[in-house]
This record gives sequence, C-alpha cells and structure tokens, in this order.
Amino acid sequence: MVAGNIADVVTSIGGLIFDRAMADWDVSVVLRGDSNHAVNDRPIRILGARLAERMSDPDDARALPRPHLLAVAADVMVTSDAVRRHVFALANDSGTDVLLWGLRHPTRFPRTFVAARHQPSAAAQVFKSHALSGVEPQAMRRVEEAFYSMT
Repeated sequence: MVAGNIADVVTSIGGLIFDRAMADWDVSVVLRGDSNHAVNDRPIRILGARLAERMSDPDDARALPRPHLLAVAADVMVTSDAVRRHVFALANDSGTDVLLWGLRHPTRFPRTFVAARHQPSAAAQVFKSHALSGVEPQAMRRVEEAFYSMT
C-alpha cells in the first residue's frame, strides 16, 4: 500500500488490509512524504499490517518490493512520477494486481481503470473502527470500500 498518510489508509482501505493480513498476507504500508517526524503506526498495526519506511525521495519507488497486490492512493499516483512509473511497470507484470483508491476516477493515464469494491468481513469492520478511533474520530465509517482496478 502506498499512501500520503495513515488516516487515508485506514479510512479508505483498512478493511482490505485487515482481511488480507488475516489471510496470512504480508501487508506493508509505505507513506510518501518529506517529513522526518515520527509517525504513530498503531492504527496500521491494529489492522495487522506494518509501516514500512517513509518514502521521501521520489526515486525510492524503485526500491518498493514486487507485490502480488499493490494499492496506491490516487493522489500519490497523480503527484509522483516515480510512483506512477513503478505502478505501470508492475501493471505490465501479470503477477501483480494494481488498485487505486481516492475520490476521483483516475484519468489521463495510459491504462484503463474499472470500479472495484471490497466488502470487509465483520471482524475487519470492528478492527477498522478501532484503528479509525486513533486517527480520525469523526471519520465517516464506510462499510464497503471502493477502488479502481487497473486492467
């Protein structure tokens, strides 16, 4: 998972993270940003994932592992050429599924995106609720999570 901040990760994709972690996937979250201050990773740990090192240099995208599933916040995809290049390179690999999340349908990319949804398990909803209380107490509690799948 590549995102700008923990609140966005938990709110937008927390149920998927929990469900994959409980299915014994190794789930890592990479934050993009240039701040060196400590980040409270407790909400990510509640979901069963781990916070990887912060990605401050745009060229750090090359160092991202080759996952079975890569989920990226659409705003990071739009603002980082390096992340975008990495995503498109992985999308060409038949072994990696790519999901984007965000408020807008991705446009101006040389790939097609189709709407996709994840219905978090009952357990994921409970753990996501606990994780959200640590980052955005007033966050809207969406049950179904919406993404765009790169085809």
